[in-house]
Amino acid sequence: MAEQDPQPQADMGAPGAYIAERHRNPAALMAQAPKAGNTWAGICAILAALLFFAAVAVMYMDWTALKAA
Repeated sequence: MAEQDPQPQADMGAPGAYIAERHRNPAALMAQAPKAGNTWAGICAILAALLFFAAVAVMYMDWTALKAA
């Protein structure tokens, strides 16, 4: 029979090896960083949509004015 370990694998969730900073993938580190630019992108997208709908409304009103003449 095999001997039993007195401490049953206490560090099971710990990583197996340390990877030096120079060997790490920078894309994986950037994927973990919070996305601060998404807030400004959302604000710009909302403003662009409002401008688009305003332009469509102006063109529609101009078309109905031309159509009546």
